[in-house]
Amino acid sequence: MATYSQVRQHSLREILNILGEDAQLGTECHVHYNKEPVIENPFPYPFRGNNSGLLLIRAGKLKIQLNLEVFVVGAGDLVIISSQVITHILEILEPVTIIGLVFTDQYALKNILNYEEVNVLRFFTLNEMPVLSFPESKRAVVLYLLESMHKLNSMHGQESYYSEEKTFHYFNLLALEIIEVYRTEVEKVAMKTSRKKEIIQDFLNLLSLYVRQERSVKFYADKLFITSGHLSKLLKEASGSTARDVIEEAVVMEARNFLMDTSLSLAQIAEELNFSDQSFFGKFFKKKMMLGPKAFRDKYK
Repeated sequence: MATYSQVRQHSLREILNILGEDAQLGTECHVHYNKEPVIENPFPYPFRGNNSGLLLIRAGKLKIQLNLEVFVVGAGDLVIISSQVITHILEILEPVTIIGLVFTDQYALKNILNYEEVNVLRFFTLNEMPVLSFPESKRAVVLYLLESMHKLNSMHGQESYYSEEKTFHYFNLLALEIIEVYRTEVEKVAMKTSRKKEIIQDFLNLLSLYVRQERSVKFYADKLFITSGHLSKLLKEASGSTARDVIEEAVVMEARNFLMDTSLSLAQIAEELNFSDQSFFGKFFKKKMMLGPKAFRDKYK
């Protein structure tokens, strides 16, 4: 089993270089599609990426280690890998064909619509159920969505009109399909709700209520009758993100929705989100999205 000292860090571009592929949609989102069976392991060592990924096994079988847990996955299995998870393909047991989506957290923040639903995956699947078995009917839907994204992302010139907009919708449909299968799996195994899960769920509920007014970790921790450190520790264990990270992501999502779906001025949005002024709001948003609020509105509205 791999030790942490042996773990390499890979950016999305480095992963693509190893696979011998060109980046699609810049370096934010890429669909990997190998139609010919892979026999030789391209990643025979443990690595950690600054991106998230979904791998649908179309055929074959492999043994993969996610953090410290080992899984044997085969046809119809979907492997969910969040950013900063240590991934190690231990062995290709049977030649595999895979279609997979790799994306940065920034890409997900810009494109995801059902943020609260996606938190179901983020906090409750990744540690307990990072591998989902898809029934035949659902497998066909997910395969279609990934193939469509691959085709759109690979287009150039006039053929690529509206490719980003279409990919945006495919991305959201894909997230909903995965969440639906996850919920079905949870009902099957009748998982018990632990105290940690209850705290995380209560935190997410509070966040949806107060996100426009409160950005303090202490505020939410006090509401939950726990310390700020304990809240951050629980969230870090469940998702790899601190409480502050999660709160700031939620604020960004609110800001993004205001920019895309309303005609409020930047000053009005800053006031709605309880920022001291428009300038502070603009700096906060740009730091998270790598794009200022006005530029974001012009591009995505």
